[in-house]
Amino acid sequence: MEGSSRSARATAAAATKQKKKKQKNGRPAVPPRDVVPFDRVRGGISGALRDRLAALGATEPSYLAGKTLMMSDVLKNQARLLFSCKGESLPRCPLTACLTEREERYVWDDEGGLLVTALDRGGRSYDLTCRYLVSNSGYRFITGWKKLVGENGLRQGMRVELWAFRSPQLPNRYETRDGGKKVAVREEIGHPDGSLGMVVLQYDDESDPERGDDELGEVVPVQETGTTGQMKSEAAAPEEKLIASGGAACAEPAVTTEGMVERFEVRIFLAAIGLVMLKRRYNE
Repeated sequence: MEGSSRSARATAAAATKQKKKKQKNGRPAVPPRDVVPFDRVRGGISGALRDRLAALGATEPSYLAGKTLMMSDVLKNQARLLFSCKGESLPRCPLTACLTEREERYVWDDEGGLLVTALDRGGRSYDLTCRYLVSNSGYRFITGWKKLVGENGLRQGMRVELWAFRSPQLPNRYETRDGGKKVAVREEIGHPDGSLGMVVLQYDDESDPERGDDELGEVVPVQETGTTGQMKSEAAAPEEKLIASGGAACAEPAVTTEGMVERFEVRIFLAAIGLVMLKRRYNE
């Protein structure tokens, strides 16, 4: 009997774990994205973008990764696009898979990074610097990202997709010349089709039925630390305010002493009040 109970609990736990795994950001998981050819993407490809790719002698762009923009992706003081590789091994990350060995070295180089030319739907060009950020376990595209956001009106909640291509004409590295000026240069990158480039496609909403969930999710930002090195606390919850006030009602009308007693039981509630009062007395 006990063995059967254990087995049932194990089965239920496994089912719960699987359910959580199939969910992301509180939404049910959807099937993997059905990748369409580049010339059939939603919204179409502008003539200016086609001409720009043709002038570069670029390979056909192929889908690389996509995500829904977070607030941190579009803030002016952040000025970066972050793709996380958390939850999977780094070699299996799509962004890692598209890099040559030399490009990987550039990405891990804090001083330089990998120079990646990005094209928007209108064929406009932006010089992005790609680096791997160990603390966030993800790739960051910086430098020209802020300009791309502004000129394309990108905002939180919009969907962006990266489509990778190669061109023998694109630069891939910044070189510091006399006077500290950075100059874009093209070095041998170890790929027969040339340097890595990206087409950045944005969508105003998430209504595309053919699109699956994000392949690469956003990293939850780490809270800033105060001068003592402790995590800065968020605003105290109404329950905490009520206990800290020794049982007095909070400013929020929905929170009352009676409600707290009912929620936490009398003994726990009174014990919390007693501890707060003792702490105040001996701190005076």
